Amino acid sequence: MTLENWVRNSWLEKRASHAAEIGRLLALADGRLEDYQRAIAGKLSADVQLALAYDAIRISATAALRAAGYRVVRGGSEHYRTIEALEFSIDPQKKLIPTLDKLRKKRNIGSYDDFSSGFGASSVIVVDGKQASRTPKYPAPRPRDGPPRHQNTAVAL
Repeated sequence: MTLENWVRNSWLEKRASHAAEIGRLLALADGRLEDYQRAIAGKLSADVQLALAYDAIRISATAALRAAGYRVVRGGSEHYRTIEALEFSIDPQKKLIPTLDKLRKKRNIGSYDDFSSGFGASSVIVVDGKQASRTPKYPAPRPRDGPPRHQNTAVAL
């Protein structure tokens, strides 16, 4: 499989890139890494730390793909394709991709499915000193690549 095969599969499109664009992407990734370091020092939640680290990885992977003259087609699985495309730039042996994909999935669960890694179907919340549990009116959003992980996930308010 090559990047050209990905274009034929409509997963990527060829798009000229410029050094300034790559520089902006790398500067943005550096900013996310700095934010991640501040999140660790400030003892922010693991969810926040993961989101910042993941963003730095995804933006860096986007920069690698853009430097090669390609862009992921919008409309689904953009983050997945961006990470998988590292096979054609910095990870031809696919040593990093499985780990990065696990981070992507973990981030998706925290962002889209559970609303936070600390909440689950049996969550109990405390409001004005009284314990209560709440099932959301609408089911939790599904991650983009896979079936829903939890039905009737409780949400802390």
